[in-house]
Amino acid sequence: MFEPGEWIALSLALVLLLVAGAWHLTGLLSLKALIGRLRLSGHVAVLIVFWGLALLHVSEIVIGAMVYGAAINWFELGTVLEGYGDSPAGLLYLSGVTFATLGYTEQTVNGPLRLMTMMHSLSGFMLITWSATYVYSIWEESFRQSGDDGDDREKQD
Repeated sequence: MFEPGEWIALSLALVLLLVAGAWHLTGLLSLKALIGRLRLSGHVAVLIVFWGLALLHVSEIVIGAMVYGAAINWFELGTVLEGYGDSPAGLLYLSGVTFATLGYTEQTVNGPLRLMTMMHSLSGFMLITWSATYVYSIWEESFRQSGDDGDDREKQD
């Protein structure tokens, strides 16, 4: 069965997943409201959503770095390859790489912290996929309203 440190790591990872999901939903709703309030459409709406999502993902990576810091320094749930997990920049790198590349990194994570990186990878995959779907829906909605489908090719009847 799981050791106490592994339960703590899984609990932290699940809390991070729940917080990231709620934060992401709030960000998406805020972007939708901003586009509606400014009456943006077409390419401008898509660019605003793209930039907003970039900032949203960076904030989620920062939140992940803070949770990794707590897991390593307060709960002593594991270590990261020497020189990477003991600084804010190292924690930000670990969180960003885990979030954006499904954990494919040269970093070696040891101890129960491995369970957190696995769950953080899942979180990143889910949130990035959600964002891509959202950009597509804004693109479709914006161009449907303007009568332009965003495609320069002639329509076939």
